[in-house]
Amino acid sequence: MCQTNCNIEVKKFKHLNYTERLLIERWHNIDKRSNAEIAILLNKSERTIRREINRGKVKNVTQHWEEKWVYSADIAQRKYEYEKTGKGPALKIGNDFELVEFIEYCIKVLKYSPEIIVSIIEREKMKFKTKICAKTIRNTIEKGGIIDVEPGKIIYQKEYKEKNKEKTVCDKVPAEKSIDFRPQEANDRSEYGHWEGDLVIGKREKGSVLLTFTERQKREEIIIKIPGKSAKYVIEAIDKLEKKYKGNFSKKFKTITFDNGAEFRNYKGIEKSCLHEGNRTSIYYAHPYRSGERGTNENANRLIRRFISKGIDM
Repeated sequence: MCQTNCNIEVKKFKHLNYTERLLIERWHNIDKRSNAEIAILLNKSERTIRREINRGKVKNVTQHWEEKWVYSADIAQRKYEYEKTGKGPALKIGNDFELVEFIEYCIKVLKYSPEIIVSIIEREKMKFKTKICAKTIRNTIEKGGIIDVEPGKIIYQKEYKEKNKEKTVCDKVPAEKSIDFRPQEANDRSEYGHWEGDLVIGKREKGSVLLTFTERQKREEIIIKIPGKSAKYVIEAIDKLEKKYKGNFSKKFKTITFDNGAEFRNYKGIEKSCLHEGNRTSIYYAHPYRSGERGTNENANRLIRRFISKGIDM
């Protein structure tokens, strides 16, 4: 008795799995069972077994150099997985004929846009099998799901831009880099050399930006123009500062507090000196959505915005 013979009812319309294909291979090639017998054992239709055997048929050469057609579970499984890659999702409103007719009437006769159609359905509380949005209606028309409506003939045709923005992977920042662990001298402004930093952006997508540093005690301001919003450019700018101040850099920049932007998360690269072994400063990060923890720098950036508005190419 095999594992498939049990008192649990097998679901119909379920695809064959690899285990069942191995059973078919043994029963068909070794036990010489008929398709009808195999179908009864697997609780499938005889037609399903016949098509499955035809899918996995391969020509085998025996030890007597005789060619023989046999069923291979591995070949059948590979073909099944490959054919499954061509399967696409079904149209969402394909079986809701009442909704399709309503959409056709609204677009062709009333000249409504998909957004208006969705609004009418919600306002009038119309009951259909499928709940849709305007984007779904446009996608269905583009795929030919509504035969009487041609793509491109919709009023207020929309063009959706593809998002090609690459996902930014940020370095993980350890807990000791939190602003909670910043020295007390930096918190109470009793000592010179503790700075806050940020970027002032012109155009959001591309273009130069301003890297700003504000000293917490003296309100000294340093502004550096860098090619873009990237961690690489931030590190290069700080390297230039270190080369300018040389041995005094560590005395002038004891700590720097940034926000949690991706361009500042490479704390190891910012802390590492380009002139000698070891670190040149200590980096700390404010809590997320707490711009007030870097209020000195934020207020200084607000003064810059008087002369350089958002959207201006720097």
